Amino acid sequence: MKRIAFFAHYDKDFIVDDYVIYYIKELKKVCDTLVFVSCNKIKNPEVLSGLADLIIDEKHDEYDFGSYKRGFLSYKDKLSDYDEVIFANDSCYGPFHPLEKVFEEMDNKDCDFWGITKNNFGYHQNIRHFFVKCTHIQSYFVVLKKNIFTKEFFLKFMQSITHQDNKKLIIINYEMGLTKLLVENGYKYKTFVNAYENINNITILKWRQIIENYNMPFMKKSLFDLRNTDSTTIENYELLLKDYPQNLIKLPREISKKTPFLIKKFIFDVLGSLPFSLRKIFAIMINNLFPFIKD
Repeated sequence: MKRIAFFAHYDKDFIVDDYVIYYIKELKKVCDTLVFVSCNKIKNPEVLSGLADLIIDEKHDEYDFGSYKRGFLSYKDKLSDYDEVIFANDSCYGPFHPLEKVFEEMDNKDCDFWGITKNNFGYHQNIRHFFVKCTHIQSYFVVLKKNIFTKEFFLKFMQSITHQDNKKLIIINYEMGLTKLLVENGYKYKTFVNAYENINNITILKWRQIIENYNMPFMKKSLFDLRNTDSTTIENYELLLKDYPQNLIKLPREISKKTPFLIKKFIFDVLGSLPFSLRKIFAIMINNLFPFIKD
């Protein structure tokens, strides 16, 4: 397989962090060409020397799909030389396991495109209607085969990506929209992790279980930014990531340990299995009445 990866980057300080370099080095083991696209001018492009075959760093406000678009269009006349296209972004720490093994497993699947995980729910087109059943591959890691990315309809989809005023519209139009478009055109997909069909986002709510039981190679950075403390706990994460360089992980503060870990883990395991509406009620209660439970 000859593969090209389009890697989307964002950093508020306009730098390429060490965890991104680690990720890219691992990604280069499964692809022949890597195009690095940042949505701002980066301050330290030299760290990508020998890793990125092309760097595109220009200001845009189209999120990861805007970066995917710029990378894809920069190579659109050369893509017939490749068997697979990878879209990946820097929203995860990892990989915790060799990506070669992931690709070996997925190469044996009967599909036209695949991802690491899927989300079985999404936003309604009218975003005031919050969640709707809509299975789609999550956009932090998507692989497309040649019978897709060389087609005119797919080029038009990539060219159609524009700024959206609401991040939910990015998800609706492009993340959910990509899977919907491909399925409607008769293409089949698979995912590396298949678990918890009734959970709306397993990368957050069941992150621990999918690493322990399903060889999940990534962990969302937002977990370590402590933005999901009313939905899960990341306490003792280091026990699951023994082969990953711990110095690459940055936390904004120490994890709170006011509540014993096993109790905290039990609470969030139960809450993570509840329907979205019930879980939000408990999240509000935790934030307002039981904040000591949170990381």
